[in-house]
Amino acid sequence: MANAVSNTSPLIYLHRLGRFQLLPQVFGRVIVPTQASQKLDRGRALGRDVPQLANLPWLEIRAAVTAHDYPDLGAGETGALDLARALPDYVVILDDGAARKWATRLGIPCVGTVGVLVQAKRLGHLARVTPELDRLARLGFRMSPALRERALADYSES
Repeated sequence: MANAVSNTSPLIYLHRLGRFQLLPQVFGRVIVPTQASQKLDRGRALGRDVPQLANLPWLEIRAAVTAHDYPDLGAGETGALDLARALPDYVVILDDGAARKWATRLGIPCVGTVGVLVQAKRLGHLARVTPELDRLARLGFRMSPALRERALADYSES
């Protein structure tokens, strides 16, 4: 089981799905960059439904060691990529398309929220992926039809 570095979006969507506990089941240890944690704190202060990261034994909030320039990426994505670069055995969890392209360029293994759900199904922590993808769509998660089909193809849920 690989450990992971996560940006904000996957944390929020898994929390809103009621599937936040899948993170330690799929990855074991999860590191969140300080920038992403601060963004969640700001959202909570505004009354948004975001996860509380404090006191989770499987989650660590960590400052990125170095800062690289990734054009068009926010602070959370930048922090996640910087941490993943410093932790070569970790997977990075990103939903943003531009951030995922950077991960690919840098040779960092990358999954998104949908990938977490698929892996959870593969490991036996979810009975079906289809209802979760339907709920994600209702939450405003943008997913191409091709991604949805790929996610469901392995399990004959399409």
